[in-house]
Amino acid sequence: MLRIRACAALGVAPVMALGLVFAPAGAAGRIPARAATPTADFEAASNDEAKAIAAVTVARARRADLESRARDLDAQVARADAASRARAADLDRLNRAKQALEARVVKSQAQLEVARRRSGRNAALLYRQAGASAPPALAALGGARSIRDASVASRYLSNVGERVAADLDAVRIAHLDVIDAQHALKLRRHTVIEAAQAAATEAANLRAVQGTERQAVDDARQVEIHLAAVLAGAQARKAEFERAAAANRAASNGITDVLHGRPAGGNALRRFRFPADGPITSPFGERMHPIFHTMRMHTGIDIGAGYGSPVRAGGDGVVVIAGPASGYGNAIVVDHGGGIATLYGHLSRFGVRQGQRVTAGQTIGAVGNTGNSTGPHLHFEVRVQGVPVDPMPYL
Repeated sequence: MLRIRACAALGVAPVMALGLVFAPAGAAGRIPARAATPTADFEAASNDEAKAIAAVTVARARRADLESRARDLDAQVARADAASRARAADLDRLNRAKQALEARVVKSQAQLEVARRRSGRNAALLYRQAGASAPPALAALGGARSIRDASVASRYLSNVGERVAADLDAVRIAHLDVIDAQHALKLRRHTVIEAAQAAATEAANLRAVQGTERQAVDDARQVEIHLAAVLAGAQARKAEFERAAAANRAASNGITDVLHGRPAGGNALRRFRFPADGPITSPFGERMHPIFHTMRMHTGIDIGAGYGSPVRAGGDGVVVIAGPASGYGNAIVVDHGGGIATLYGHLSRFGVRQGQRVTAGQTIGAVGNTGNSTGPHLHFEVRVQGVPVDPMPYL
C-alpha cells in the first residue's frame, strides 16, 4: 500500500502591531520589548509557502497518476470479470451437455442390452430351425405344402437374421458415437475448467490490486488536502508579514515626515561615531530580505552586537523619536541639524526620551531583537532630508 508521509502543520507566528507609534520614554526607563520570535518562525513564511506549493504540485500530480492507474485497473477488472463470467457460462453449458450425454449413454446401454438379448434369442431360434428337418421348420413358418414354399421360408429366415444383425450393429454404432461424444466433451470441459479457474484467479488478483490502488488514491487525496491546508496557512503567514512590511514602509515614511517638519538650520555633520560594538553583518542597499525572502532595499546597516550591549549616539543632536516604530521595533531617531539624522532600531531598552539633547558617544539605549528582526542586532541609518543614505561614508 502506498505510504505517503504528510508534512507537519505550520503554525502562524504572531506579528507585531502595525503602524507607527512614537511614545516618549524616561531617560533610564526600560520599555518592555516584544518577545523575540525564533528565526525559523519569521523566515518560515516564504520558505513554507514555496515548499508547500511544490509539495501540493507533486501531490496533485501523484494523485492524478494514481487515479489514472486506478481507472485503467478498473477497466482491467471489468474485462477479467466478464471473461470469468463467460468461462463460467461455458462450463455451465458443458455441464448440462455432460448430463444429457450421460443420460444418452445410459439409454443407449439399455437399448444395446435389449438388442443383444433379442439378437441372441433370434439367433438361437434361427439356428435351431435351420438345423432341423423341413417339416418342423416349415411348421415354424406356418407350414409349407411344397418345395417352393420351403425355399421361400428359408429366404425369409435368412433375411430376418440379417435385419436382426443390422439392427444390433446400428445400436452398437450409436452407443460408440455417444461414448466418443462423451470423451470429447470431457476433454472440452477440462479445458474450460482450466480457463475458468485462470480467469477467476486473474480477476481476484486484479481486485486485490484494485483495493490497494483505491487506498493509495484515498491516501493521496488526504495528503493533497492536508498540504493544501499547509499552503493556505503559509500564504496567510506570508500575507501577515507582507502587511508588516507595508507597515515598515509606512513607519519609514512617517519618520521622513517627522524629519521634514524639523528646522533645517545648523551645520550638517559629516562624520559619526560607530554606534555599537560589533561587525557589520548586512550593508546598505538591495538585498534578499531575511524574513520576506524578496529583494528589498536595506535602508541602513546591521551591526552584530550582543543583546543588551550599549547603543551610542553617533553625534550631538536632539532625540525626535523614542518609541515603538513598527518593523523597526523600539527605535530612536536623533536630529543632528543641517537636514542630517540618525536612526537606531530593534532596541531592547531606551536610555533617552523624546526632546532630550544628546552628545556624541552618549549611551542612548541597548541592543535588542524587537520589530522585524531575526536576532539581536542594531539597525543603524543615516538620513539626509529624511531619505536613508549609505551610512558608511559617514562612519
